[in-house]
Amino acid sequence: MKRKRIFGIVFCLLGIVFSACEKFLTEEPEGQVTYSNFWKTEQDVESAVYGMYGSLRYAFIGGEAWGRDRGLPFDEFSSYDTDIMNNELSKRWGRNDPSLSWINCYNAIAHANAVIDNLHRANLREDRYNFYLGQAYTIRAWLYFYISQTWGDAPLIVESEDVGEKARIPWQEIIDFVIRDLEEATRLLPEADALVDSQGKMIQSKQTPSKGTAYAILAHAYAWKAALNKEPELYTKALNAADQVINSGVYSLVSDPEEVCTTVLLGNSREGIFEIEFQNSDFDLMLGGGIAGACQTWPLGRLATPATKRNTRINNSTVLRLYPDPRDKRRESYFYKLDSMANVNISITQGAAYIYKWRHIVFYETGLFAGRTKGYEDNLILIRLAGIILLRAEIKARLGDTQGAIADVNLIRRRAGTWDYSPADGDLLWFIYRERVRELFLEGFAMRYNDIVRNGFYREELKGKFRTLTDKEVADGALYIPVISSAFENNTLMKQTTYWLNNGFDN
Repeated sequence: MKRKRIFGIVFCLLGIVFSACEKFLTEEPEGQVTYSNFWKTEQDVESAVYGMYGSLRYAFIGGEAWGRDRGLPFDEFSSYDTDIMNNELSKRWGRNDPSLSWINCYNAIAHANAVIDNLHRANLREDRYNFYLGQAYTIRAWLYFYISQTWGDAPLIVESEDVGEKARIPWQEIIDFVIRDLEEATRLLPEADALVDSQGKMIQSKQTPSKGTAYAILAHAYAWKAALNKEPELYTKALNAADQVINSGVYSLVSDPEEVCTTVLLGNSREGIFEIEFQNSDFDLMLGGGIAGACQTWPLGRLATPATKRNTRINNSTVLRLYPDPRDKRRESYFYKLDSMANVNISITQGAAYIYKWRHIVFYETGLFAGRTKGYEDNLILIRLAGIILLRAEIKARLGDTQGAIADVNLIRRRAGTWDYSPADGDLLWFIYRERVRELFLEGFAMRYNDIVRNGFYREELKGKFRTLTDKEVADGALYIPVISSAFENNTLMKQTTYWLNNGFDN
């Protein structure tokens, strides 16, 4: 079931939090008495939590989030500009480009902080209090994890009334905070099959965090810090978190890649763990369709033909190298007639594969845009079970459990109908990374980019200036993006990332 609508009153009440956050809480919020009086019943709390999800969705429905991704595997780009892929950001972005802004993420964090700080006012039963508190901790943790992966060092705001100027703190401290929130959330939250709303109805939405959601993000957070901060002892904790998800019995793989496209990506499947939810309404639909809207045309588009020009595309030859086994079912589920279309004249195909992964397209039915794509009902799948199994394979390989790693990667490959890994396939860690690229093709936000950074493969897998980065430049923040100029307003403590201070972006 799709989530309930968010009531406008929640946004009005929390507007004071958002306006404060835009200035990094440099002004005292107004209307505090009215705001405090809102938190009287569980329904009030539930509405505020739905509002928190609305803020989360708003942070990722626009083009800004997609525009930050420097690891997209396309061969030709339109809005995902070549300069961005080459890490020559000053050629594409000005100092105040929206793609550099973290304000929508901090607005969502402010919303989570408001829930955490005011939840006690409603005098809930302990189990219901824990349920809502665990949700807010998980959403706040995921947002801070995303911020740390994207910008590196960042301000940390943990209370609604945390006013004053804010300096950036080291990303390692941000991750430690994320881990503390998630560890607490794993204690507070029920499993996904035991979530109920204020009316006692089962919650099917994978946008609502559960114990498994918290453990899944925790596995990623531990693995990230273990790799980037050279703390290999954290891999054991990452493994334990991944095991908690996989062994819970709550999640299971769907039967094949076709069901991934038709069921998992639509949302709230048995394989889904954490998702941002959408449905076909003017309020909920992600207009344009995100990454799907940027790269999918024929045969899904009503007005498209095989010759419809695609400015954002991946070459057929690139896809065939990525999926070299003709038996791999993902070739025909994720791409439309991959092999036969490779034989069509290049004047029609542009030499590209026809991406066919997101199927639940919505069209304008009347008016000037009738027949054109309006958006997609498919959820944004942030984490699904196949991804956690492959992350566990990577962690096991790092810990020296070669056979365990191979068993995990083969579980995903067997579902796809392709061969088991063997030493002839090359280095195991590289193979697991490429299997994640194959299985999770274009899913999530910057998923391939973050996999590359976590594994240290940026000189080999990325383009342009990434290939010549020195260790010093990486330490100075070259793998992150610059801070937008508006973040420096009313905040004398803000500092630009060192690498970008030297490469086109000042304070």
